[in-house]
Amino acid sequence: MPPAFSTDLKWRIALKALVADKVDWYLDELVSEMDVLTGKKVSVPTLWRSLRFCGITRKKLHKNAKERNEILRGAFIANMGINYTPDQLVFLDENAKDEQSLSHGYGYSLINTCARKSVVFVRGKRYTILPALSLQGFIAIDIMEGSCTKERFKDFVISDVVRYIISLYCKYFGITNLFLCYLAT
Repeated sequence: MPPAFSTDLKWRIALKALVADKVDWYLDELVSEMDVLTGKKVSVPTLWRSLRFCGITRKKLHKNAKERNEILRGAFIANMGINYTPDQLVFLDENAKDEQSLSHGYGYSLINTCARKSVVFVRGKRYTILPALSLQGFIAIDIMEGSCTKERFKDFVISDVVRYIISLYCKYFGITNLFLCYLAT
């Protein structure tokens, strides 16, 4: 017969299960819930030390959309893998940078003192970059001051990305007149 788990080990197993389910709870909420689940009341510092002992640390929370459907996502990935080759794919993204872009969300300081850092609150100049990336590298790029509008993005796709894709199509099929290539597609 296997040895029975100690009450301390059972408590830590319950704590790991609770944190896995409630990743965004505050320590005092975890203390209260652990008291309800196990009947063992501990202080917030004790809970914090137990989290550390279990290898659980505080991190910035990454949020996934609730609407995300793993089955549909898997079907999409499978479809892409079956029907397309990697050299047929082009990825577009929009990114921006201003004076606040590099600020951290969390920090450390001595016990009982606030973590403070002087940062720029004025955004300053904002730059937006629109890259189009394929296996060949960056195939098109647009950098602008300010934010990107819908029309500017559409113009980038049509004038830069589609033009590049059509020129590849023309080279592949040996079409020398780009105007004819536009009509053919």
